[in-house]
Parts: sequence; structure tokens; C-alpha cells
Amino acid sequence: MNKLYPTDKTHHQYVEYPQRWIQLVLFLCALLSNIMFGFSLSPIVKEMSLVYQVDSRQENIKCYRYLQFLTISFTVFSVIMIIPGNIINEKYGIRMSIMIGCALTFIGSIFAIFINVSFWFFFIGQLISLIGFPFRLISASKFVANWFFPENRILIMVIIALVFNASSGIAIRIPLIVLGDFQIHDHPTDEQIELGRALIESLMFLLFGLMILLCIPPILFFLSKPVTPPSYSASDECVREDYNKASVIVASNPDFILLTISFAFILGTITLFTLQMEYFISPFDYSLKDQSNLVLVGVIAGLIGDICVGTAIKKTQSYKKVLRICNILVTVLFGILILALHVNKVFFFIIYFLLCGSSAIMALTFEFSCELCFPLSENTTIAMLGFFGNLLNFLQGIPEILILKGDNQLCSTMTMIFMLILIGSSNILTMKINENLKRSEQDIQLDDRIEKKNTEVSLLEQSKFNNSNDDY
Repeated sequence: MNKLYPTDKTHHQYVEYPQRWIQLVLFLCALLSNIMFGFSLSPIVKEMSLVYQVDSRQENIKCYRYLQFLTISFTVFSVIMIIPGNIINEKYGIRMSIMIGCALTFIGSIFAIFINVSFWFFFIGQLISLIGFPFRLISASKFVANWFFPENRILIMVIIALVFNASSGIAIRIPLIVLGDFQIHDHPTDEQIELGRALIESLMFLLFGLMILLCIPPILFFLSKPVTPPSYSASDECVREDYNKASVIVASNPDFILLTISFAFILGTITLFTLQMEYFISPFDYSLKDQSNLVLVGVIAGLIGDICVGTAIKKTQSYKKVLRICNILVTVLFGILILALHVNKVFFFIIYFLLCGSSAIMALTFEFSCELCFPLSENTTIAMLGFFGNLLNFLQGIPEILILKGDNQLCSTMTMIFMLILIGSSNILTMKINENLKRSEQDIQLDDRIEKKNTEVSLLEQSKFNNSNDDY
């Protein structure tokens, strides 16, 4: 097993630029924009279906299913758009991907403010935004590699994961704050419909304002990379595999395939549970306020979990060991969560907190996959991880949508048991992964060669100086 790049190793040729922190903020703004707009729908799916499709019960069911599908449709668009996004990344750099992603989200937010003209303006706006989602997410590891020293990569990925988790929680909480105590029944009155439309339109204008703040700065000021690279693996000297052959390369890498399936079954399953939480917990008399508090609990736990996972990787110098521990914890805790849902709310909140903290493996998986697939570029590696991972997420989401009714405890329990089986199976997969850290090994070897060369040059110069003194 190779080791991660040591934190006490000296760099003899490469530098980090102070501008990297400004670029990190701009990258986070780009990532935040899509999450804040795209994930804001999930807590109020039922309310929107009643407000905008109330002419007949059949039409209401149709709208309900459309919106339910929309909550997991980011997986579909990741699968569809991730390959074109990677081609743009490889040909034109991550700046172009960031610009396209931010522009699509901004356009989508413009469509959404016309929701009261037609519900389909909002629906199309969400779809446009979702198309831009993969363009930014697949750029994360490449951005980190382009701007930061190897030993700092996991730290910066943890920061990105922290912001990702926090923004997901904030995005889900925003509509709950705007709608407040708004309640709508299966047979709403005209007053409820009018109030609901006004509140949801206000939500769309609020999101549009946020998109102005989050999308425009990255479009104008984000840079793909500094003047000189911070490591050998980020330099032009490092020959990368042809991205056109990426699917063949990763398909022949069993460790990457095992990691991808594990990623989908651990974090993907928990993400789908969070996005569809209303369907799971509403049959057990959980209100919108309860859901809002659960989201806040999950966000706090995710932030703590990201820090713990990053620290554990630094201490153990092992991705696999930390991943296996997280996998075991998630399996046990999700099983207890099913029980907690039938017991009481306090117990459920506590277990959900522990579960979200244990499933904080995004930064770990991104960096681990880049190590396993080197010399394939970071862009292409994350694109392949996202392609296969989100395909699996979508496939597992289909039976969940078909089973979940939103008003039946048995359906919620059966769906969660199905999820538990997927999470449990990933324990076998993570155990079989071989930890071959190719990228770190390459950076270490090159720094060693440079250090040896510099030492030889210094000794030669010292020898010449000594000889000249002797002659004198």
C-alpha cells in the first residue's frame, strides 16, 4: 500500500499562490449556486403539488409525481451531461465549465420567477439548472490539484464538502423559513391557494437574488489554474491518459468500480433519503417544522463528520481504513434509524445526527478515486465516478418513488429496508478495494528526485568553491 503525500515533506520546485484562496471562494460560490437553487424544492413538494394542480385529483397526482421525480432528477442529468461536461473540461479548462454551469443556473432562476404565470416555467427552470450541475461538481478535484500542494488536497476537499453539506441544508431550509407555518389540505380553499402562490413566488424571487450573488462573480473572475503548478501531477510535464479512453480505463480498474458502487450505496442512499424525507416521515406525524429541524441537525452532523473524516485520513494515512469505518457505522445506524422512526422523535433525531456525521465521505471518495485512477486526469476520474455513481443512484431511486406514498407507514418502512440492504452490501465491496495511491507516490518520487538533484548541485558548487580557495 502506498502512502499519502507526507505533510512534513519540503517542496523544492513548486509553489502555492495567495490567490488560491480567492479562487476557492469563487469555486464555492459556483458550487453553492446550483445546490441552493436545485435542492430548495424537496421540502415543499406536497405543498406545491396542491397549490399548482388542484383542478382534479388525477391532475394533482400527476403533479405530485412530476415533483417527486424532480427531487432525484439531478442524478439523471448528471448521467446525461457529465460526459459532455468532462469533454469541455479537458478541452477548454475548468473555467469554461464553471461559466457554463453558473450561466445555466442563473437562466433557470429567471424562468422560475414566472411560476405563477405557469408552473411549467418553474419546472423548466429547474431542469435547466440541473443540466449545469455536473459541470461544476466534476471540477472539484481538478481545481484542488491545480491550486494546492498535494498534502493540502484532502483539507481543501473537506472544506468543499463542508460547504456542500452546509449549503444543501440551507437550501432545504430556505423554503421552510419562507413558508413558515403555511398549511394546505388535500382540498384547499381559494384563500390557501392564493396565499400559497404568493409565498412560493416570493421564494423564487429570493432564490433569484441569491443566484445573482453566487453566479456572476465566478463567471467574471474564476481562473482555471495559476501561472505555475503546485505539484508535478498538476503540471504539463505529467502525461495523462487520453480522456477519450476513460470508460475503458476505469472499466478495467476493479478498485475504482468497487469504490464507485460503495459511494453510490453509502452517500447516494443517504442523500436520496434526505431529499425525499417528507415522504418517509410524514406518515409518522412529522411536521414541516420537524423536517426543518432534522435538516439542521443533518447539516451540523455533516460538518462535524467532514472534519472528523479529514482528520482521520491525515492520522491513519489511509483512505480505505476510514471508508470502511464509515461504512460500518452507516449500516448500523441506518438499521437503528428504521427502528427509531417507529419509537419517538427524540430518538430519531439523535440517530439521524449520528448517521449524517458517519456518511460524510464525499471528499474522501473524490480524492481516493483520483489516486486509484492516476494518470487519468482528475476531471475525467470524477466524471466517471459521477456517471456510474449517479446512474446507480437513479436506478435505486426508481423503486423508492414507486413504493413511497407519503401517507403510509408500511411503504416508508419497506423503502428504508431496501435502502439498508444496499448500504449493507457496500461493506463487502469496500473490504475488497486495494489502496494503491498512485498520484501521491508519483509526487513523492519527483520531489525526492528534485531534492537529490539540488543536493548534488549544491555539493558540486561547494566543491568548486573549496578548490578555488585552495588555488588561491
